[in-house]
Amino acid sequence: MGEIYLKKLKDISQFSGWLNELPFNIPLGKPVVLKPNLVFPAPGTSGVVSDARQAGMLIVHLKALGVKDITIAEGPGLGVDPLEAFERTGFGELSRKYNVPLIDLNQARRHPVKWYDGELQLPLMFTDAYYINLPKLKTHINTLVTLGMKNQKGLLSYADKKRFHQSGLHRPVAELYQLIRPDFTILDGFTAIEGDGPLFAGKKVELKVLVAGADPLAVDAAGCRLMGIDPLEAEHIKLAADMGLGSLESKINGDRLEDCARKFKRPEMEMLKMLGLHNQRTPLACSLCGGSAREGLVSSARDPRKWAASLMPVLRRMVFGRVDFVYGQQASIPKNSQRVIAVGECTRHLQGRPGVIWVEGCPPSPEMLVEAFAKL
Repeated sequence: MGEIYLKKLKDISQFSGWLNELPFNIPLGKPVVLKPNLVFPAPGTSGVVSDARQAGMLIVHLKALGVKDITIAEGPGLGVDPLEAFERTGFGELSRKYNVPLIDLNQARRHPVKWYDGELQLPLMFTDAYYINLPKLKTHINTLVTLGMKNQKGLLSYADKKRFHQSGLHRPVAELYQLIRPDFTILDGFTAIEGDGPLFAGKKVELKVLVAGADPLAVDAAGCRLMGIDPLEAEHIKLAADMGLGSLESKINGDRLEDCARKFKRPEMEMLKMLGLHNQRTPLACSLCGGSAREGLVSSARDPRKWAASLMPVLRRMVFGRVDFVYGQQASIPKNSQRVIAVGECTRHLQGRPGVIWVEGCPPSPEMLVEAFAKL
């Protein structure tokens, strides 16, 4: 049975005091690597990414414990500008304030590691470091939940991230966890995401709960239960438990889980329909194509110069007709479709089909998708 620490906070500032209750047990002189979730350029209060305020309090605490070598490391999602992600999330400023290096793992030195599907290239900096994982508590359109195990996908190279999606995510995520596991995990559910997460299509929830522990699987299981989800419903968590990589049950220190839990709205795992806009993704799709599409629509709505050219045609189609937005490997043209926007390299096979507007990229930029909307 694992052991976890659960805390309901009234204010984010209480995080600092709670850190004194956590048994980090960091060996003397060992470097510490913090791995946040900075998958997309978003403010820390959005629920989409890790909160830089918490990371700052953690850095202060680690320094007080005598840790002298601290690094923040993250590999933002495919197609995301790492510098933009670091600055918009506040981690760039955090790095400068505390003189802590901030490393883009997409460019990090790597070493080959054998695993079930050939070989992975993992970052060298984790081989001799005390690794603290700082995931967010969110639902996810592809994996039901995204917690500590799923947050490790940020360790991968671009090529391996694509391989994970091509393999359906669940088993690769579990197998990665067999190769590399955090020494300690702090799951941030202070501001969480429900519904069609992990990006802005989900809804922000002020849950104000934190979970921590040295058994990452026990932390993830508690995270599921805080959302009203059975951990065994998340296939990658079930696989890891079946592989004997941790415990789904735990001794809880601190607040009672049932006093902190809230039933989260679940993600639409296959299709999202809004008026005449049918958003369809395959099980092998990546969430960033959908995130780029939403950013494109939102940016058009905010800019009157773009409104008439790009957003109005979409609204007219949504009200008086139908638009099918498809992405992911093995995507197909839906029945009864009128106009189809096929997004990303995974849908290249649909290029040139009647009624199809294909948008290249992995993922395409929001601007490219705005141009596609305008063609409607």
